[in-house]
Amino acid sequence: MSMLGFVRFIFILLSVTGMAFSAVAESLPRVLLLNSYHPQYQWTKELTRGVQETLASSIPMENLHIEFMDERRFADDAVYKTKLVSLFKHKYQQYSPDLIITSDDYAYDFMIEYGDLLFPGKPMVFSGVNVFKPETLQGRSQITGILEGMEIIGNLELIKTIQPDVKRIVLLGDTTGFGRGMTDLAREVKASWQADPSLAAGVSLDIWDKFTLVELHQRVAELPTGSAILVLAIHKDSQGQYFSYEEQLPILSQISKVPIYGMWGALMIGKGAMGGLMNDPFEHGASAAKMALAILDGIPIAQLPIKEKAAFTPSFDFALLNRFAIDRALLPQGSKLVGEPKSLYQEYGGLINSVLLLLTFLMLVISVLLTNIRKRIAVQIQLDKLNRELEFQVQERTQDLNLRNSQLHDATINMRQLAFTDPLTGLSNRRAGTVETGAYLSRFKQDNLALSVAILDIDFFKRVNDTYGHSRGDEVLISFARLLKATVRPSDRLYRWGGEEFLVLFPGADIAAATQVCERLCHTIASKHFEGVGRITSSLGVTEASLDDSLDSLVSRADVALYQAKQQGRNRVCIGERAP
Repeated sequence: MSMLGFVRFIFILLSVTGMAFSAVAESLPRVLLLNSYHPQYQWTKELTRGVQETLASSIPMENLHIEFMDERRFADDAVYKTKLVSLFKHKYQQYSPDLIITSDDYAYDFMIEYGDLLFPGKPMVFSGVNVFKPETLQGRSQITGILEGMEIIGNLELIKTIQPDVKRIVLLGDTTGFGRGMTDLAREVKASWQADPSLAAGVSLDIWDKFTLVELHQRVAELPTGSAILVLAIHKDSQGQYFSYEEQLPILSQISKVPIYGMWGALMIGKGAMGGLMNDPFEHGASAAKMALAILDGIPIAQLPIKEKAAFTPSFDFALLNRFAIDRALLPQGSKLVGEPKSLYQEYGGLINSVLLLLTFLMLVISVLLTNIRKRIAVQIQLDKLNRELEFQVQERTQDLNLRNSQLHDATINMRQLAFTDPLTGLSNRRAGTVETGAYLSRFKQDNLALSVAILDIDFFKRVNDTYGHSRGDEVLISFARLLKATVRPSDRLYRWGGEEFLVLFPGADIAAATQVCERLCHTIASKHFEGVGRITSSLGVTEASLDDSLDSLVSRADVALYQAKQQGRNRVCIGERAP
């Protein structure tokens, strides 16, 4: 058993017994999965899932670091690449991986350029590389992987086979770095067809790589019957607008009068592409993860040569085959049809056969034992009936009890809320204020932290009621309460003390801090225009608690200060001095 295998066994043992395995996880290898694209991109999502599921039995998921470089949105952005280098350099100084897996061309090229700087001496397994240049690996013995490749020629032959009347095939790409690599290969294929008419067999090839999305829609809509579209890779249009396969491909399929083919299975099938020789990203990611595990198990990279090409399987959308009247007899043998309706027996044939066999056996057993168990069955039926009746009664009573408990619980909550909440303003009421102020005063005497109290009264509120009516007075009280809540500090407590009086509790605030808030309240209220009434003012009395205070003495001192504010002309704050 290899060392990694032994540690893996210990990891599984600790997981089963429920013991903490953080120390073991720390000793297991760390793997970095560096994705070229964003996590919502279906290809990247499925490839990542293949890596995760393959590594899951050998490496804790916390030891698998996953990065998404978002290159489709930031194609050929040098500034963004520089920031990624700085980010990874800082991030993986502390969490240095033992091996790096890359997905797709951008991450591969990034590691070729910066791998020695960021992860010197670390082995790398690449996957999903379409445009591969062998010279980039000269002098790099720690790199292997799987070439995704491109099945351009294979798909062109497939199109000619299942569309015998095709006269024109349009290959779609773009001018980003990755897109140019694919369109360059497409131009080589086109040149070989032009040089050897027998390859073309009367079919012309067009390459579209410079267009806006609007222009692409127009040109696709104008393609005549007898044409076909093969999507190479599109990241952005000529104006830099991002091309989303999730959003744009269904639109292209809807407006196109001709079939759309592609090579990237999970990304395109079911999204508007009729089909093609397609690669499975999940299997691709799983294969790369298996190579990574082999390296971590101690197998030299020299014994793991680069796989020249991923598997491309003929896959087709059943509904689109019908839409374009494709003869299914022309499809390659072993083609996968996505969305093909299946009969019940096709889908569950094995289960149905097993059930039928079991039923036959049970009928035989029943026929043999029937005469001996009739009385037993009758007794059992009666017993089952009694059990059901008993269970029903228990369930009925349990449900009734649960209902009553729920009603009692709701009633308790409502009563408590009514007991401690002012129904008009929604503020805590005097009862709540008395309880909470007493509690804060007790805590103040234990911790000796500052505590201040203020009583606030609306000036001449009786005039409001007499002049505008009690309904308008209630509206003023509601607006006034909202204004107070918006003005006091988050830590302050606010209560409707009675009528037009309000009590403000300032936990942790000495008289200076409390007075500052009171002045702000006084100014804010005086500046407010109350609908239907105009401007009103308020008077405030504020005082700081002392160790000798009781609840009554503290509130009484604030009330005396309020009275002083009224006597001095209202619309002001007066301080109730503590006894020396």
